Amino acid sequence: MFIVALFLIAASFNCLAECPPCTNQTSNLSIPLPEDSLPYRVTIEQADFNLPAGIHSFAYAVHDGEWLLISGRTNGLHNVDNIDPNVNPFPPSQQNTFVFVINPKTKATYFRSLHDPSSHLSQHQIDLLSASNTLFYYAENKNTLYLVGGYGIDTASNTMGTKASLTAIDIPHLIKWVKHPSKSKSAAKCIRTIYHPIFQLTGGVMLQSNEHQPFLLAFGQNFDGNYTISTDGTYSRQVRPVQIIDNGRDLFVQLYPQPDPLPDYRRRDLNVIPIVKKKGESFSMSFSALSGVFTPADINNTPGAWTIPIEIDPDGSSRMLDPHDPHTFAQAMNNYSCANMGLYSIKKKKMYTLLFGGISASLFSDGSNCNMDPNPQCNCCTAWVQAKGNIFTPCCNLPFSNDVTTIEIDKHGVYQQYIMSGTFPIINSFPPVCPGFPPLACGAGPLQTIYYFGTNAAFIPAEGLPTFPNGVISFDKLGKKPVVVGYIIGGIASTISDTNCTTDTQASFYVFKVTLLPK
Repeated sequence: MFIVALFLIAASFNCLAECPPCTNQTSNLSIPLPEDSLPYRVTIEQADFNLPAGIHSFAYAVHDGEWLLISGRTNGLHNVDNIDPNVNPFPPSQQNTFVFVINPKTKATYFRSLHDPSSHLSQHQIDLLSASNTLFYYAENKNTLYLVGGYGIDTASNTMGTKASLTAIDIPHLIKWVKHPSKSKSAAKCIRTIYHPIFQLTGGVMLQSNEHQPFLLAFGQNFDGNYTISTDGTYSRQVRPVQIIDNGRDLFVQLYPQPDPLPDYRRRDLNVIPIVKKKGESFSMSFSALSGVFTPADINNTPGAWTIPIEIDPDGSSRMLDPHDPHTFAQAMNNYSCANMGLYSIKKKKMYTLLFGGISASLFSDGSNCNMDPNPQCNCCTAWVQAKGNIFTPCCNLPFSNDVTTIEIDKHGVYQQYIMSGTFPIINSFPPVCPGFPPLACGAGPLQTIYYFGTNAAFIPAEGLPTFPNGVISFDKLGKKPVVVGYIIGGIASTISDTNCTTDTQASFYVFKVTLLPK
């Protein structure tokens, strides 16, 4: 399937010579290697149950084997061409105002609207609980899901903006309200909210190494008003440490001294992954921020992806790897927020993170359409041809992809990316025709194409797996037989790699089962 790296590099340069420059953080990208040297393979198959409805950019918690999903959106990608400040590309009617509960063992699904009279919620509370791209963290020791910020409607003023809120959700009782409202507290009794400007973030990640360390509000932005291609939010450019004081009744925040904002921390919609490292006879737990968007736009208004990882300690101190060192890893694929899963091998002293689909700064294609197809959605700099090939192709328009990769970090802290042979199963779609574009784009076949999955989706581990305290799966304890390691749920499903209109995409209701095959 793969050919030698020298040919890959030459093919990449040949394409780049004809393409306009991308505005990624680095001009170079680290070409992913074949999976041959990895100690596992992975397969993804459609599960025998679905979510009750499509949802993406949501928050979730797992309690007693059941999944609770809240917030997010029920339509697809926002309008990417909007230039009218009076048009709202994030329709409030498609904010997710339902709470879903799914039992993956019994396949039972439950849902209840936040507008249900038994909720006793005010419209203001519903606005907070249905915002998109909240930062969230499930504190299992307290059975509490913390929601921070998020972007959405303020119904009272009919304006869009980023919430400045921290909401604590009692997960066991909210699950009971969804399943048996007459036998439970109201939804309003399950939430407590406080407000502070430090929480006014969307598109970032909420982290905590352990209960003795602060919560970290990593990256994200504060976006005010309707989203247009000519406007931008105020990026935090920080990893903000905060202490949440919660006795189950009262909720407070204690602020730490905050770090100075840094230009290269201008990131959102990224994967921040938990890391395990062997140190002597013990293990350290930390984080690594992978890629994300967007670099500042150039004169043609074409922002790109960040490529250099940022390593984060449990207390929030951080450092970016050296982008000027030619040996520094520059992430090429799966650059946007997507479903991901962590593994650590004590024997090999290596950390592995699988990134499932999503949006990429480059792809592997057969190169046959490099700047030759008059349809811009098929151009090598903006999208990917349908047939998977072997030429490494940078894609300036950050297209959707079904590709799965592994990020490996060895004991010396050296990163490498690998392209996996396992990918999402093909699910045919019959998309509507976008105005001004032909229905048979990129050789998709008569009247149909395939879905691209993973963007703003979630990976939920299977029950009973051996894990480290930060949730990373202990690879060596999985044995040598195939094992179901978890499920990919929700996210954006796109019918084309480079979207032309909002009808190209939808919120996914599919559930995918992920099986690891150790070698």
